[in-house]
Amino acid sequence: MKARSVAVMGAFAVASLGAAYATWQRPKETRSESAVIVLDATRSSIEKLRYEDGTRFVELTRQVDGEPVVWLQVGFIPGKEPVVDAGAPVLPLVASDGGVAKLDGRSQDAGVVAAPVAVRPPPPPIRTVRGNERADKLWEKFAPFEAVRALGTQSDVKLKELGLESSSRRLDVTVAGTSRRYRVSAPTTGVVGTYVLDEKDQKVYLLPASLMSDLEPSSGVLVDRRLHAFKSVEFDAFDVTLDGKKKSYVQTDAAIPQTTKVAPKETPDKPDEFARNWHDKIWNRLIVTDVLGKGELPPRGEPQVVLRVDYFFKGKSKGFIEIAQTSLPGVEVFGRTEQTAGWVGLHTGVEDMALEAKKLIADTH
Repeated sequence: MKARSVAVMGAFAVASLGAAYATWQRPKETRSESAVIVLDATRSSIEKLRYEDGTRFVELTRQVDGEPVVWLQVGFIPGKEPVVDAGAPVLPLVASDGGVAKLDGRSQDAGVVAAPVAVRPPPPPIRTVRGNERADKLWEKFAPFEAVRALGTQSDVKLKELGLESSSRRLDVTVAGTSRRYRVSAPTTGVVGTYVLDEKDQKVYLLPASLMSDLEPSSGVLVDRRLHAFKSVEFDAFDVTLDGKKKSYVQTDAAIPQTTKVAPKETPDKPDEFARNWHDKIWNRLIVTDVLGKGELPPRGEPQVVLRVDYFFKGKSKGFIEIAQTSLPGVEVFGRTEQTAGWVGLHTGVEDMALEAKKLIADTH
């Protein structure tokens, strides 16, 4: 009986130690009052956040002039770009066989065109893009920069165990002109959570589970992919411009999608169902497939604008969207608006929407 009691108590002791270790390792979301301050900062004193995963980086800055906006700079760390084979095949020229339709209804057929072959594209350049609401909330999480718990200085053996010894991941937080660098733990089997090592005082901290996941450069979750920041009830008219011709429409009853009416400006009491359905595609069904940076052109150069829609509210400009295509071979469609930092890639099928706009201009529907 005595031996059995000792065994039972030993099992309880082992379980308690295991629970204590798991608790120490596992990150817990805590209230600000009970959190550990890693770096004291306010939202306005933070100047820059930069995270590197060893190959790529993401850098956040905040514009406060006018409407506050978090801007992202994303790209490969200089010298870490993937190597593109210089001997890769180029697009060979082949005879054209009758032309390829373009968004403006014309065709291109004279001479030769480049036949598409499999070529590995070069890596995208460093891009400056607008951050979304999630980026703004992430900025707030560093004001102040908090951890679940402080672990103090640790031995080299423990740093290796936590994935910190040779990690190439770095976090830089710049506050009031002073930058503080942290080494970030690499994913390690058996270790739950994200640890950071303050490279100034060598102290280790355990971070909340969600803090670093959004900063992964390859995730793209912080990029604003919206075409407009205003809602459908915030405009009451729009102009459609195509091939140098313009047609004006008015919109009413937009609070409920099913009751929305669109009519030519000259006959506002005669709703146009074709125009309403067409505009619904332009407003609700465009899909952003890629977000290019500020000032960045598509690989094939400046796209040609073939369609523009301008929005108004009570006679004042509210915003716009331009739809454009690049030159042959193939058709690549891009768009830009008052909200985007530059061009954005659009899904296949937008060509049809642009061609349908011809009917709006010509009143042939």
